[in-house]
Amino acid sequence: MNSNSVDEDEENGRKEEAVEEECGGSGVMRFYILLSFVAAFCISEAMAATNCSTKGEISCYSCMGRDMENCQSGLTCCKGACFKLEDIKHNVIVKGCVNNREEDASMKVRELNVPLYWANKEKVKGESFFCTGKDFCNETSRVSLFASFFSAVLAVMIIR
Repeated sequence: MNSNSVDEDEENGRKEEAVEEECGGSGVMRFYILLSFVAAFCISEAMAATNCSTKGEISCYSCMGRDMENCQSGLTCCKGACFKLEDIKHNVIVKGCVNNREEDASMKVRELNVPLYWANKEKVKGESFFCTGKDFCNETSRVSLFASFFSAVLAVMIIR
C-alpha cells in the first residue's frame, strides 16, 4: 500500500470527524423539526374539527388516492355522513361527504361522477362505508398513519 494513500485516508478520516463535530446538533435539530411537524399536524386537525362543529357539522376527509395512508389531506364540513369508497377495479380510495344522513357503519355500492382519465373516463365505483359518529370518522387508523410516517422517516435516516 502506498504511503500517500494512507495519508489521504487519515486526512479524509479527520475531515469526516470535523464535519460530524460541526453537525453534531443536526440529529437534535431533525428531532425538533419532526416534533414541530407532528404538533402542527395535530393542531391544524383540531382547529379544523372545531370550525365545523361550531356550524353543527362534522369534519370529514375529502381526497382521492391509491391507499388509505395517502388519503388524509382534504377537509370538508358535512351535515350528512362521511364516507370511504374503495374502487378495487381501479385501485382507488375516495373519501368525502354525502349530504343525506346515512346509517352509521352502513355500506352501499355507489358510482361517483368522477371520470378516471387513465381508465378511458370510467367512473369511480365501489363499496362506500358511511360513518356519522365523530369528526374525521373516515380516517385511517392512527396506528397505521403513524407507522407509515415513521417508516418513511426511518427510511430517510437509513439512506443518509
